Amino acid sequence: MSATDFHFSLKGNVDSLYTTLNKRKEFYITVQNLTDNYIPQVKVKLSGPPEVKLLVKIEFYGGIAKRNSKNRLFTVLPKADGIFTLTATLTTKKGHMIELPITLQVGGIQEATKPISLVSKPVEEKSTVKVNCPFCGDKIDEDAKFCPHCGSDLTEVKKEAVENQEEKTSKQCHNCGRDLPIEAKFCAKCGEKVE
Repeated sequence: MSATDFHFSLKGNVDSLYTTLNKRKEFYITVQNLTDNYIPQVKVKLSGPPEVKLLVKIEFYGGIAKRNSKNRLFTVLPKADGIFTLTATLTTKKGHMIELPITLQVGGIQEATKPISLVSKPVEEKSTVKVNCPFCGDKIDEDAKFCPHCGSDLTEVKKEAVENQEEKTSKQCHNCGRDLPIEAKFCAKCGEKVE
């Protein structure tokens, strides 16, 4: 038999216990027999630092039938704020000895955590294409709505340029009205010759 014959944990598979100073803390320790054999006489002993008074420190689970579990209640009374480690030791007549560390947090003390790093992402510089302002001729960003040098409104100029570009890249069929590429000689929809 080995340590893998048991599941040894706090009830509910929690990692830590939380309580306040000078207040009794009760908790269950669960022992589960994972084998297909009966395990006789299981004992759990609790130990801890002097800052935590152990009110119930030894429990006998008796024998545990195959694939069954038992819970026993333990009680401690913390005498100081802080984070303490209790140790539950399981022993059997068959020679098992398994230790379970239990973290006990007393009061407002928080477990040490890594500080949060507020690292900002480097700002990617947007590569901008420079063009000449149609009014003053100075270099401006291609996506500018107003010229930073002369203050001219560029939205109307850009709108006209887009419309002129659309006129140059497409034409309509006179027969059915379909939009066609500028180089088309016949309509793709009705087959009409376009000029």
